[in-house]
Amino acid sequence: MDSSTHRHRFARVTAASLAAAALALGGALVAAPAHAVGTTIDDAVFRWGLNAEANAAAFAPGTVNLLSAGIVTADSSADRVTASNWKQSDGNTRILKLQADGSYAAATFAGLRTDANGTTLTTGNGLNSGHIAEIAGGTGTVDVDAGTAEIQWTGSFTSAFYSGMTRSWITDPKLTIASDGTGTVTATLGGYGTSMDDPDKFEALTPVANVVIATLTGVDVTPTGFTVTPDYLGRTVTLPAGSVAQVTTGSTAGAFPQSFVDFQIATGQGSYWYSSGGSADARKPASALSIAYTATPAASTPTVTVSKTTGIAQGETVTVTGSGFLPSGTATDGVRPPLAGQFSGTYVVFGKFADTWQPSAGAASSARSVIAQKWAVPAASMATIGGAGSGAIELTADGTFSVDLALTTTEAQNLAAGRFGIYTYAGSGTVYAPFETFTPISFASSSDVIVEVPAWVDAPTGSFGWAFDGSSPASLGTAVQDGANFTASGTLTNIVVTDTRAGGTAPYTWSISGHVGDFASPADGSFASDLLGWKPKVVTAGQSVTAGAEIASTRLGGTGLGTSRVLASSTAAASATIGADLTLVIPGTTPAGDYTAKLTITALQ
Repeated sequence: MDSSTHRHRFARVTAASLAAAALALGGALVAAPAHAVGTTIDDAVFRWGLNAEANAAAFAPGTVNLLSAGIVTADSSADRVTASNWKQSDGNTRILKLQADGSYAAATFAGLRTDANGTTLTTGNGLNSGHIAEIAGGTGTVDVDAGTAEIQWTGSFTSAFYSGMTRSWITDPKLTIASDGTGTVTATLGGYGTSMDDPDKFEALTPVANVVIATLTGVDVTPTGFTVTPDYLGRTVTLPAGSVAQVTTGSTAGAFPQSFVDFQIATGQGSYWYSSGGSADARKPASALSIAYTATPAASTPTVTVSKTTGIAQGETVTVTGSGFLPSGTATDGVRPPLAGQFSGTYVVFGKFADTWQPSAGAASSARSVIAQKWAVPAASMATIGGAGSGAIELTADGTFSVDLALTTTEAQNLAAGRFGIYTYAGSGTVYAPFETFTPISFASSSDVIVEVPAWVDAPTGSFGWAFDGSSPASLGTAVQDGANFTASGTLTNIVVTDTRAGGTAPYTWSISGHVGDFASPADGSFASDLLGWKPKVVTAGQSVTAGAEIASTRLGGTGLGTSRVLASSTAAASATIGADLTLVIPGTTPAGDYTAKLTITALQ
């Protein structure tokens, strides 16, 4: 029985309510694609210069804005970053300077005042020094197929304005990329509190963890990394009373993430991280962020499968499939026409070969008695070898091929020495042992009685279902003021999953996801669904059940629950009790009222 005959998709939607920025939730079920397990990495390199303004001439006479490795401390507002306390490297962190040829080299203190061509920075010429902070040794997981990544670095760098009159530092950045190409960089921020209006103000700020320092969109996760410009243009922030107002018009209008700006307001640098209408606005958009690593999976072993290998009748057709036949540099390039100097693919042969037949073992061509042959090559090379009429079959970019072969022998071939089989070996004279495979086959004799017995299939039993463990899915109560926001929190009523499925021919798995519609009040107030986040949890379950990733409100730099997010999933049939802690962060300008939204829970089995 095909496994699809005992798998079902179903949905149940329940309405719930939320009062006074209180939230009500319900359910429905959606499927998400499966992806290969990610590659663990330990060599990731983080490179970022924040923005051009962080590397430009400052308006105080004789000062510049600069980057330093490590944390450059100070005792008073009169302290400056000097040649004696500036650091080019500190632990995993280095400061690099852009060179005239586009490369980067180790920074020098003198180079903080010149651009890549050696021109001195001034407030009039608008040049910047082209410095970046590099942190090496990042560890985590990258899944190229899924387009996801999670990488943590250990290291710090200081951003000092006016040669250090005001300064802050970024410690231990963490990158998170979701499958839709969005992501965040979070870090712990530290620094000193200063004020342009009070030159004597100087106080050590309490470090703040998990600050979103960059939000990313359109990330293409590749096996070697990516470069992306963090979001800035068109972004707005909420500012406390008395702050320099944000200018939201113009080609360079925008802002760094809200939580980053909030911290920089305390350092006295706030308006350097959003458009404020000054001449520096052109230098404030985020600079390109570069992430490099090695996430190339180990080369797969070439493998061949034949649909039938014994009791074959004369003229019977078998299907031959192969995988792992990937190019390996010049080792798989042809040494004679028609594919000399190009990837030569593999011959796919039905024949009767000697016991020692492999080209890599020095066997002559006479050891290989070919009865039927195909040649698997990339699509672009098929015409070169004569096309399908000459036996060309496509070898896809992922190293796979499939071909039907009709197997017929003669009496002379039956009596000749050797072994019948399906053989593969590299084409165009190439000698490459990994492509040399042998699958033995045998034919039915006239006296054979042939019967094919399929594998025993146990009939599937049991069932799958889920339900809320209570009548009200969730309530967030009454929101409270928190800085420039209203916040509310609560707990999703636990969902009880019952899974007693057994038997069948394929593993039983399940995944439960959820998303929220926009919030609305009877007085026509509303706010977006992605302002709600959750932290999934597994209350009780076996080892096969795992909670989904924590999703933060977009107000906190996350992606929110406006689109479907995984609550929990299982790699085997397993009952469980799952739930989530809910957090809502909405602007302080949201009109008062009783707001409700519908949560749709989707189960895929």
